[in-house]
Amino acid sequence: MSLARPAGRSPLATSPWMTLCPPGTLEIDVRTDDAVVAELEPGLPVLLVDQRPFSRRRLRRLARRLALEIEREVIVLPTLHRPVVLVDDTEPSVRHFWTTIATVPPGLALSALPASALIGLARLLPWSWTGATAPGRVLLGRRP
Repeated sequence: MSLARPAGRSPLATSPWMTLCPPGTLEIDVRTDDAVVAELEPGLPVLLVDQRPFSRRRLRRLARRLALEIEREVIVLPTLHRPVVLVDDTEPSVRHFWTTIATVPPGLALSALPASALIGLARLLPWSWTGATAPGRVLLGRRP
């Protein structure tokens, strides 16, 4: 990882999670950057982005290494490059997503039953599994 660029210059800058970030946010894409410079200015908002499975642990570990105070974590579904839904990684938000928003799309004939079963299972599982296993994630933090 390398010291990233201000979020406005990134190919992901048009992504919907950028509306959650204050102006001047520094984006660090942990998928492609090869080194992170830990000399970040105090108070600078930093956005860590990852698309690999189990990215929650990876981003939190990097935030600790960079001495960032985490302000917000967002699950991006289904992927960073084709985001449809942003869900705060909090219990109320994740439960709301599974009980109110997640549904089987119309027009599915053969796969409607398995898709409904998977959504039903997701509603029964602990809320934290969604953020733990979902690959798309952004973490907003800043150095005190």
